[in-house]
Amino acid sequence: MTSAFSFLPDWPLVPDSIFWAGLALLAAGLLSEICWRAWRLPRISAYAVIGLLAGSAGFDVINANLSVEARLVLDVALGLLLFELGSRLNLQWMRKNVWLIVTSLAEALLTFVLVLVAMRAIGLPILTAMVIAAIAISTSPAMVIQLKTELKAEGQVTQRLLTLTALNSMLAVILTKLISGWLHQTFYGDFFATLLAPLYLIGGSLILAYLLARGCNLFYRRFSIQDEHSFVALMGLILLAVAVAQVFKLSIILVMLGAGILFKNMDDRPQLWPEHFGTAGRLLTVILFVLTLTTFHWQFIEYGGLAALVLIAARLVAKLAGVLAFAKPSGIDFKQGTALGLSLAPMSSLAYLLVDDTYTLYPGFDPDLRAVIMCAIVILQVGAPLLVYRCLAWVGERKQ
Repeated sequence: MTSAFSFLPDWPLVPDSIFWAGLALLAAGLLSEICWRAWRLPRISAYAVIGLLAGSAGFDVINANLSVEARLVLDVALGLLLFELGSRLNLQWMRKNVWLIVTSLAEALLTFVLVLVAMRAIGLPILTAMVIAAIAISTSPAMVIQLKTELKAEGQVTQRLLTLTALNSMLAVILTKLISGWLHQTFYGDFFATLLAPLYLIGGSLILAYLLARGCNLFYRRFSIQDEHSFVALMGLILLAVAVAQVFKLSIILVMLGAGILFKNMDDRPQLWPEHFGTAGRLLTVILFVLTLTTFHWQFIEYGGLAALVLIAARLVAKLAGVLAFAKPSGIDFKQGTALGLSLAPMSSLAYLLVDDTYTLYPGFDPDLRAVIMCAIVILQVGAPLLVYRCLAWVGERKQ
């Protein structure tokens, strides 16, 4: 009911979600600068801490589990970063050095096998272990891009890190979708749907990725995407593709990563990465890291803490062994191979979205999946950036 004093605020004052989101971003920015300037700790680790405090593990002022808008922000933010990562992948370089592909396949296969064996050894069901092993293949694209930008890192290890991250992310998504076919049969018992589900998800996503890449290339030929005004239209095209992927229930991860790869390599002249993406993406990156950990609950430690530690150990050994096995044929020495293998440790938002997608399709799936992956994400989002910092500094590629 209105009154003569309706222009005054309601009492007691109740801050809305925008207030808490703004406060979380302010705290993330301040804490990250303090960590960097005082102790030279990675800014990303500070973002993770703020996400924990703002989410269900802390004050519960931001609850991404209950917010459709939060998932939309995660999809858009990660989608843009995946498009950027894909656009950095040089297929010509890979054709000249096929050992890069061999290295990627080796570290991905070893990761899947070792993590699967480790998860089964501690008693997890076969389907849960397979999904965890598939997700564990991926390295966090957002974290790798952010660390490269923050450190101004350049060199053989950095370029290979971007390449292997793009490849293993795509392999992780495809393998997860293929395993989902088995899940489909288990949950719904429809053989035709079991065959159709992974084919639709993978095939449809790749078709949309091609259409987006073709659209970006056509736009690139007629306008300079280095111009900030043209960049706005290009962003609109990418966001439109995200919306289409959501409508058709396709994999946004596969669409954006595939589109970025095709965008750079579809034409004879490699496309240049629009520098305005870096500026626009910085804020989205912070939001991405903060929102990812708002979904963490302390109860996850009880069910998935030990398994997460086993997962991290098996995953690190597998990636290091896979890279070192083909380091010399691919053109790097033992020291660079060690740094590269260890730098593949980050795991964050992409793994979270793969878990979330699994529960969207199969709501009754084993809750241990979320517990194990979220515990691993917390540990690696806080600790892995420092490991990457040290590795890139060790091989002399850290400029900042």
